Amino acid sequence: MRPMENIRFISLFACIGGFDLAFERAGMECVAQVEIDKNARALLDRRFPTVQRFDDVRQVGAHNLPSDVDIVCGGFPCQDLSVAGKRAGLAGERSGLFYEMARIANELRPSFLVWENVPGLLSSNRGLDFLAVLTELERIGYCGAWTGLDARWFGLAQRRRRIFGVFARRDIGAGCCAEILSLTNRLCGDSAPSRNKGAELATDVAASLRSRGKNSGTRIDNAAEDIAPTLRSQNFDKSHINGGGQVAIALVDSVDCIKGAAIGRKPEAGPQYGEVIENQSYTLNTTEVHAVRALHHVRRLTPTECERLQGFPDGWTDGQSDSVRYRQLGNAVAVPVVEWISRKLVAFLRKGDSC
Repeated sequence: MRPMENIRFISLFACIGGFDLAFERAGMECVAQVEIDKNARALLDRRFPTVQRFDDVRQVGAHNLPSDVDIVCGGFPCQDLSVAGKRAGLAGERSGLFYEMARIANELRPSFLVWENVPGLLSSNRGLDFLAVLTELERIGYCGAWTGLDARWFGLAQRRRRIFGVFARRDIGAGCCAEILSLTNRLCGDSAPSRNKGAELATDVAASLRSRGKNSGTRIDNAAEDIAPTLRSQNFDKSHINGGGQVAIALVDSVDCIKGAAIGRKPEAGPQYGEVIENQSYTLNTTEVHAVRALHHVRRLTPTECERLQGFPDGWTDGQSDSVRYRQLGNAVAVPVVEWISRKLVAFLRKGDSC
């Protein structure tokens, strides 16, 4: 492979630009985005004003996308794969759009294809759907590696496990994909406990999230050591508080995050409040209520807090209703996880090695 200075990528299923933000932080250039949701597309217009944009992955390809690209990336829809859904799998209308992603990669022939999805991909249709993904990528000439990564390994106060795949053209080889995902030390039967695997994998990324004002909490801090950081929420707008603004406007030292909470009520122990964990959040999604316990009441996480839990700058999704912001952030990728992968991709591409 030739060394590359200007690494170009196309973002499919771009959502609110999690892949795009992470890849650009690593020094790559986004040349096209595809996103069908009009609200997310309007946000992308503001955040990436110079990028060419399309609205339907089924209508793009070599005939209208930039051809000289190094990476195609995206999190193809997970609704039909999630254990929380009806599990139509790749036969479903939404998750079946994976085949459009594969078609585009086949037409453009980038060096790498990078994708993300829920862990349910591995078990959907008794594992046959994941086999179908691997078979299709093999058919179009791509081989690679995949692994499960949790956002809390990368400095975010959120339990969010996702499957990430890095696949290279066959002439490049799968070995570099395993190296990029730090799998080489686990390919020979290493059966270390999962809690140790995460620590080994994330040795060069932040282990705590710092949120001290606008655009904070988004940079990698290699000096940090805490794996379950405190979620800090300072100076948030009281209009976001449910319950008459009766709770504190700053959370410091400790946080109880609650899934399935009764908003605005006393945080007494009981099944009506769902599960409670300390100092981190459950996986953000588009349907469940996620809340924090502060003083004598329970309140919903604010959109700003959800941005921080996903690693976006404060205000990244502003200018929209809270319901739209919650949905977008629940669908988004955790930015620091992708940034960690993207920096390894950049190092490999600029070195110009083959595997």
